[in-house]
Amino acid sequence: MLPLALPLSLLPAALLNLPTDPASVFKAVDLAVYAADRQRDELLAGVKRSLLGEDALDALAPSQYALEPAASTVAVTGSTDGIGREAALFLARAGYGVVVCARDTAKGERVAADIRREALDSRVSVVELDLASVRSVEAAVPLIQTAATELGSPLRGLVLNAGVWPGKLQSSVDGMELALHACHIGHQQLTQRLLPDLQAAGGEARIVTVSSSAHAFASDAGLDDPLWASTAFDTNANYGRAKFANMLFAQELARRAPAGVVSTAAHPGLVLTTLFKELGPSYEPNSGGSLSGRSAVDDRLAGIPALKALRDATPLKVVLKSPAEGCRPLMYALLAPGLPRGAYVADCELRDISPPSKSVAARTDLWEWTEAWLERTLGAMAEPAPAQGGIAEDECASDEECGLPSD
Repeated sequence: MLPLALPLSLLPAALLNLPTDPASVFKAVDLAVYAADRQRDELLAGVKRSLLGEDALDALAPSQYALEPAASTVAVTGSTDGIGREAALFLARAGYGVVVCARDTAKGERVAADIRREALDSRVSVVELDLASVRSVEAAVPLIQTAATELGSPLRGLVLNAGVWPGKLQSSVDGMELALHACHIGHQQLTQRLLPDLQAAGGEARIVTVSSSAHAFASDAGLDDPLWASTAFDTNANYGRAKFANMLFAQELARRAPAGVVSTAAHPGLVLTTLFKELGPSYEPNSGGSLSGRSAVDDRLAGIPALKALRDATPLKVVLKSPAEGCRPLMYALLAPGLPRGAYVADCELRDISPPSKSVAARTDLWEWTEAWLERTLGAMAEPAPAQGGIAEDECASDEECGLPSD
């Protein structure tokens, strides 16, 4: 969710650059009305949550969950911090097998150890996964399959939570714009490789794609210019394109997934996590650790004391959620019984998606474009490297050298 005082830079681009032809004007206004309606819905839901202290997830007994805890393993991407960590903890406490997918496995193991301390008898495993690397995703698939076997229950759930919001134009190790690769392409690659396992588990399986109200920032995924070669880079528009791609993917997956596999999308709300690290304090990750001595979220707040004061005050606390609160719509999208394919959940309630997200052509184009890009990239990896004298050039020695964000 966006702050109540909506900056002009975050309004739908179509409204800021209002066209002149009637059809385009209608589309721009339709998108703006959608965004305003969702802001109203989320504000009202925040007030309700603050007053009642409960939501629809609280009303579900574990026996009602769509996925039986003892018979299900769920893999969570981006689960070493923020919303993803809270989702992994929620699932472990409920009795699910949990695969913590982490780009930094040392950090993942620390999170797994924390979960085991907080949730006795929990079943937790850690798998290395960098969603901005085609090679890493391919390597992670058999590791997730093995982890589910070792945890004693089949893979029945994927929570596609990991994401980045780059403050400047960055490319992945495979040459794709970072946010589109990490938020969307890596998740589609991972999902397609694991669909047979989800189907083979029997019964219902769920895939939750974490989108955002920011999907209404965009009306296309930028497939004609994914690297911003012909357009000046804009961080908000870029993130909007990535979240729009998430929504298109979740809807197209709902159509293509085999019987028994339900695709949903979720919006966690405005949650101050490491996604907003561009706004936080400037420090070297290897210079001695956390500024606050606690979590990366606390580091963000330590760098923005005014925002921490606002978070703890009324009325902003109504809309600015904690990570534990932010993970609840994801868990509702994963566990609530009877959700339709393609359901979009915000504040543990069903919501409408943006008008451009309903385009069947846009969904199909993105799916096929992503498959084609992955096929080309994997094909290039399979080709033998040209003979060179001397020692081959090493890959980046660290995340910082690669220009990649932390988990």
